[in-house]
Amino acid sequence: MNRLRRTALFFSLLLNLLLAASIAFMLHRLGGWQYALHRFRSDEAGLYAHRKQLFGLLPEKKRSVVFLGDSQIEQCEWRELCGDTLPILNRGITGDHVDGVLARLPEILRHQPSKIFLCVGVNDLILGKPLVEIEGRYRQIVQQIRREVPDAQLFVQSVLPLNNDVKRIGIENEPIRDLNLRLAQIAQAYAVPFVDIHAQLADAQGRLAAKFTDDGLHLNGAGYMVWKKNLEPFLK
Repeated sequence: MNRLRRTALFFSLLLNLLLAASIAFMLHRLGGWQYALHRFRSDEAGLYAHRKQLFGLLPEKKRSVVFLGDSQIEQCEWRELCGDTLPILNRGITGDHVDGVLARLPEILRHQPSKIFLCVGVNDLILGKPLVEIEGRYRQIVQQIRREVPDAQLFVQSVLPLNNDVKRIGIENEPIRDLNLRLAQIAQAYAVPFVDIHAQLADAQGRLAAKFTDDGLHLNGAGYMVWKKNLEPFLK
């Protein structure tokens, strides 16, 4: 009987080890624990590819105003918010990052946009990318836009603050502030406006004000109204 129990225990341990190894392999394929957690939290699996393909199939709209970035861009109805008379294209994708935006610039630039409002970077920080790497990709994005559509007005927008007291996000606000300093320097280097939305949405402690969010990361309607107010001078 003891021998049967030992055999059963051995096979049970073996199966658990195989299961753990399979999970570890899957997480590695997904990009590691941090990225897998981020994907689970954002529910972004497949979304990037789907939206990128859709954007490529839509007709060209010359001289459009393009809002480009991640979920902060995607989740707003920019055309209704900024006025139905403006030819606005929403090119936000939940979970997107600087590499993703860089990869889909050809689709953006085929419209020969009149204005581009860029906001991306928080997901890169959540994924643990070094600031110097994010900055380098961001410079590539700005350079390509300036080179291929020199007549377009590019607006570099700050990455928004977070509120870990509303919901734990996984990063603090300090790296976001550091990234925004770098983005402001990039904007200055390429003579494009830097639009500081961060300061307008932050509370006294530098967090995303609780009145502007329900999940600590994304904006509610009141938050987008503040964002729109700060863009009004550039939309005219």
